[in-house]
Amino acid sequence: MITAEQAAAVAERYRPELVRVNIFMRILLAVFTMVGVTALVAMPAVVLNVRETGSALLCLIFAPLCAWVADHELIAGRRLYRCGAEEALLLQAVGMLALAVALPAHQLGHDTERLAWLTAHMIVLAGAIMLTVRYGYALAAFGAVLALAGLPFHLADILHWQQPHLPRLVLLLTLGAAAIWAQRRLADRNSLHRGYVWSLETVRLSAWAGIYLDVNLFAHRLLWREWLGWTPGGSLLPWSDHFCALLTAIIPMASLAMGIGRRDRALLWFGVVSAILSILTLKYYIHLGHLPEELTVAGLLVAGLAFGLLRWLRTGSKFCRGAFTAEPLLEPRLYGLDAEALAAIQPLTPEVRVSQPQGLQPGGGTFGGGGASGGY
Repeated sequence: MITAEQAAAVAERYRPELVRVNIFMRILLAVFTMVGVTALVAMPAVVLNVRETGSALLCLIFAPLCAWVADHELIAGRRLYRCGAEEALLLQAVGMLALAVALPAHQLGHDTERLAWLTAHMIVLAGAIMLTVRYGYALAAFGAVLALAGLPFHLADILHWQQPHLPRLVLLLTLGAAAIWAQRRLADRNSLHRGYVWSLETVRLSAWAGIYLDVNLFAHRLLWREWLGWTPGGSLLPWSDHFCALLTAIIPMASLAMGIGRRDRALLWFGVVSAILSILTLKYYIHLGHLPEELTVAGLLVAGLAFGLLRWLRTGSKFCRGAFTAEPLLEPRLYGLDAEALAAIQPLTPEVRVSQPQGLQPGGGTFGGGGASGGY
């Protein structure tokens, strides 16, 4: 019915903006792509018996090729976004570019090699940030935070910092700045793209988790030395142990308070998880008794806190305070709607119309005078 040119114009005009696949297909395609690209790079390296320089050259060839296939062919051409294959290609492009810089320095001396690996670290950080900004990948945002968290320790190794706890201080300041920046950007979440919002949420939660793990690991370094064989240094200041132990209790409470005040589910979940970890690990710094006794006391305290919150909510106007209520929201008879809400939406409920039986309708017409009726 239409020509080929008209069909092409219609397909171009009404084609979908972006196409996504489900999570299982994404994982399958990502694994398949990573295995396939790794095999393509490794095959000429094994056949030609190349060394570090040849491997770096292969990475330099395949890195822009993977990025071009992902961006131009899959996303721009096929409209495939978050399908797994293009994500794996872009991540491998960044990784191969970093390897292309770090591998040739293996034969150039120890100092040059360390500087090359630091450069590769910066390439990974910059590449993860670019992928996050350009495509809104939450996984790339998480990788960017990991690279940012490892940067102070890498710098300490390169610059020979004498203070062993200076990288921890730099880490706290860096992650704190990242968390504050992400929180300020999320204030305008309604005007941001959904993928970018997910990336900002990932940055914020990762920064919070990094800060919490840093202070928790430092406050309980004797425990981690016993479990992991890790030998940390001494305290930077006499009161640093007490301060870090205090932060392991303050951070969960602050996260819970911010989550409740701003109605932020992600912060609420982080506060709950970090509070559980603090309850389990704080005993190794503040000894109140055996672990079962402390868990029992902690459970009673949490139950008492929940009971107190319910009583506090019930004393409010209409059993609620702000957007929080003590009443169950999924009662079978109301399904979360009170009587006033039901009365308000009752006029909007569509009425059921019953079809009228067919027959003589009053005022439906007139009798004719001809035919059989004329001779009656």
